[in-house]
Amino acid sequence: MRFFLLIFISLTTGIVGFSQEILTGLQFNPVVKARAEALQRMNLPYTGSDTIPIAMPFFDDFSANKVFPSADRWIDHYAFENDDFPVYPINLGAMTLDAINDSGNMYPTAVPGPLNFIADHLTSRYIRLDSVFSPVARALTPADSIYLSFFYQPQGRGKAPQKNDSILLEFLAVPAHDSLIPGGTTPVPDLWRQMWFANGMPLDTFYLKNNKWFVQVMIPITDTIFFKKKFRFRFFNYVSLASSALPSWQSNTAQWNLDNVYLNLGRSKFDTVYPELRFVYRPPSLLNRYESMPFTQYCDDPTNEITDTIDIVMTNRDIIPHAATYKYFVTNPAGSFSKSYDGGSYTMQPYQTDPFVTYQKFAHPEVSFLIPISQADSAMFLMKHVLTASPPGSLPGDTMQAYQKFFNYYAYDDGTPEASYGLTPTGSQLAYRFRLNKSPDTLRAIRMYFNKTLGNVSQQFFYLTIWNENSGKPGDTLFTSLVMPKYADSINKFVTYHIYPPLSITGTFFVGCKQTTDDNLSIGFDMYNNSRNEIFWNTSGVWNPSSLTGSLMIRPVIGKPIPVGIGDIVSRSLKITVYPNPCSSVTLSIHTPETTEKSNIAEDGSVIITDLIGNLRLKTGYSKQIDVSSLSNGLYFLEIRSRAGIRMAVTKFIISR
Repeated sequence: MRFFLLIFISLTTGIVGFSQEILTGLQFNPVVKARAEALQRMNLPYTGSDTIPIAMPFFDDFSANKVFPSADRWIDHYAFENDDFPVYPINLGAMTLDAINDSGNMYPTAVPGPLNFIADHLTSRYIRLDSVFSPVARALTPADSIYLSFFYQPQGRGKAPQKNDSILLEFLAVPAHDSLIPGGTTPVPDLWRQMWFANGMPLDTFYLKNNKWFVQVMIPITDTIFFKKKFRFRFFNYVSLASSALPSWQSNTAQWNLDNVYLNLGRSKFDTVYPELRFVYRPPSLLNRYESMPFTQYCDDPTNEITDTIDIVMTNRDIIPHAATYKYFVTNPAGSFSKSYDGGSYTMQPYQTDPFVTYQKFAHPEVSFLIPISQADSAMFLMKHVLTASPPGSLPGDTMQAYQKFFNYYAYDDGTPEASYGLTPTGSQLAYRFRLNKSPDTLRAIRMYFNKTLGNVSQQFFYLTIWNENSGKPGDTLFTSLVMPKYADSINKFVTYHIYPPLSITGTFFVGCKQTTDDNLSIGFDMYNNSRNEIFWNTSGVWNPSSLTGSLMIRPVIGKPIPVGIGDIVSRSLKITVYPNPCSSVTLSIHTPETTEKSNIAEDGSVIITDLIGNLRLKTGYSKQIDVSSLSNGLYFLEIRSRAGIRMAVTKFIISR
């Protein structure tokens, strides 16, 4: 367990401090926004109904991973059901409360400063605490020993709640009603009673204090005021938003994870055990280095790309040992390929003795086969894992599955950001390493994921850059193009920068960026997967390996030509010059290569000039001489676009009069 703690402490390094590598929390949750939009398109409700109170037992382990709380048990949808943020949850999945609302955006009340504000709520449906009907109908009383229990964890893979942040549990004491007054009635809102709270702290401090990743809370219900037909409870959190001189570095904070919320009668303070065998983390990739890679590159060296073993985290939540069997199965959609693994039988020790199974055949099963090669451009395989108690049915087991994807891109990340990665100061460089098996190949595009920042103030130009390798680090620059980020508004919304002309590459190469400002580019950072050894940064002429555990959401696209989609950006290494630069006159001259002049720019292309913070200052038709008399002194970007709106070139110039 000490080993796991050291891993987590290294994971959080760099979130605070003076490093040029800085992780910030999300300022926007694309998963939540995508789910909300999908439910709206399907005209499906994602809030619970209170027309009929539900009966006990009330239980939710948040393993369905449906993004929003289940409408069968909860009436609101502000909290986030996921398996990305919790660290060593009770089972696969948990509910996260933070400062992002049900639309995926920061709450409007999220104001930087020391004062905190109420953010997420997780509110149960009405629950019948007045009576039960099985085996016979009878009224409930405090003698029925009713307990509400749950597990909680601060921070997880998110941002640590500060000391003045907190999570609270309240019980509904008096439901909303109309009260009689002289001459009529007046509405009385719900009256709540606080039953429990916890102050914020980092996860490493929480673990050292409790020797547990999640702590269970047991709340007895003894006051007769709660024994009614319309009982309910709710969790909510107080959040403080860190202040910053640069809004682009402000972010979501104060994350809390909840798991296994359970309300029932006939319990006691010792009723803390869940007799079940469960997976804790989702299925890993079958690949050695990548979450996904181009199928053509895999087929050129499958032996070295497929991993020898995979890591599975599973646990026995009972207080006694249980015999179990573990197997996994790999198939393709066509059914022409099928492989399986049988880990045999093993007696899993209880959680209190050995929290997570270390038995080699269960925890680190071997992969003794290769994904079959073919002439296809892509492939996909389903991997299913099954954990069963022995004999079957003697205890609840678990099943999980995931797809192994082989498309036209390399990815270390899983497609979901838990944080934002940024560098400072101006001039900082970031490089991400990838390796080809089949050389040469053609680099067609770079896909990058950018998280939104407050007010999108970090929409600054940066140089998209590609390097070759020199002694394990970035070497010569092969390509560079001045571009701007485009921020995600739903899940998997990578912006695609097409490389024009396509670049022939060999062996090991690096992709990344050079910054033009101090602002946070807010590149998506996957803290679930770890490719730290492939990330390098440079602020002083020396390339340094990353100190942050996780994976950048940057994906090079390799192989055959790909179509240009809506919102894609064509990045060209076209060189243009402007003069005089600095410009002290009212006219700026543009010199472009002959190939540009022969295009359709001259007919109806355009020139766009913006300032350092991205504000449009001038837009005019393409000409070799541009009137810049309206521009004040300062640094500007000049961009040439074709008549189709494709960015052809960008350069900087200075006005100095």
